[in-house]
Amino acid sequence: MDHDRYIMTIKWPEAWGAILAWAVAGICILAICILVTFPYGMLQARLVAELTRATGMDVRVSEWTMGLPLNLEWRTVTLSKPNITSIEMAVIQAKLGVLQALGGTLGLDIIVQLDEHSSRTSLAKGTLMASSFSLSGPMAIKGQLQQVDLSKLIRRYVTRGTLNGDFSHRAESGQSATTLMKGEGTWTAEATDLVIDQIPLGNGRSLSLTFSSVSAGLSCRDLLCDVTHMNGEGIDGSFTGEGRITLQQPMPNSQLALTVTVVPGPGFASKAGPLGLPSPPPGTPMTVKIIGTLAQTRIAL
Repeated sequence: MDHDRYIMTIKWPEAWGAILAWAVAGICILAICILVTFPYGMLQARLVAELTRATGMDVRVSEWTMGLPLNLEWRTVTLSKPNITSIEMAVIQAKLGVLQALGGTLGLDIIVQLDEHSSRTSLAKGTLMASSFSLSGPMAIKGQLQQVDLSKLIRRYVTRGTLNGDFSHRAESGQSATTLMKGEGTWTAEATDLVIDQIPLGNGRSLSLTFSSVSAGLSCRDLLCDVTHMNGEGIDGSFTGEGRITLQQPMPNSQLALTVTVVPGPGFASKAGPLGLPSPPPGTPMTVKIIGTLAQTRIAL
């Protein structure tokens, strides 16, 4: 038995179509106005100033350009300071969130490339959220490190190594670098195929160590960061660590207070003798104290 089928149709009033069209046109006009009038110069100057305060280093940008929609791009950025190896970044891109800008807040998607010729390695990316364009209110940042070549980032001490990591940090105020550091956050990192050179031992001696993998994590609140985990292993042995880092401005002046338990491997024994270091049998644990600042680290056996 056949049944009649009823199809219900809804006819939108023609006026609604006109209202929707005008609303879309208004939003487009507002977005164009923001694109044209947004103070890119002030934003890039403020970001460079914040980077200078946070790192305590001189920041130089060879050139910067404005892109669409709401993009800033820096090329050949150098961070330098006397007695500290400079850090060079090929490209830094900052994309402003349109919806956040319409609401009066700041949202930036940031990408940092150490190597201009590679878009997938030596890369750091993150998101910065702030309650105002002045960066004076609550702020939050989170991001990732992807296949970063540590030999380009820390050339003074690392000759080989690849770094991956995640980080997130929140602060109630960003009026200065010190108040920004008084937030809370977590930081984790893992390095593979790592070779560390020029580890200072005093009296002009230095040590080189090789690890197949190293991982570490920090949990920070205000100006204190507790080491949640620290371990590594390789031909020179293995280690685990604990301790605390006290943040100071500028960042290279932050204080280290770490205790590391080292279990020497076969590679360490061949290096210890010429340097006058204790050379216990492989597998015998040793305790090492790492103190001083990030810029002037000291190691005591």
